[in-house]
Amino acid sequence: MDLRLLDEEVATRRIRWEAAGVSWEILRWAKGDQPASDLRAESPGRAVQLIVWVSGEADLNRIEEASDLGTDHYELTSLFGLSECLDDVEEFLGVPR
Repeated sequence: MDLRLLDEEVATRRIRWEAAGVSWEILRWAKGDQPASDLRAESPGRAVQLIVWVSGEADLNRIEEASDLGTDHYELTSLFGLSECLDDVEEFLGVPR
């Protein structure tokens, strides 16, 4: 997966996220030999970390009031899959549609 797709998809949602009080950043890193993008986003009382690897695997970690709610694993094969994953991020953070 082209990791720039995460940047592009977040950019299309940026205005709604800012209006909902969501702060975010995207970091780049390599875990082992696989580059990844790491989206970290927060709204009042909630936070997520979405890690997307070039392989198309992704993990979404959810935290609410300092309690870890677990991780959802995704197998992304297209921009559509990435978009659905970001929809899950928005739903958890309370971003209105």
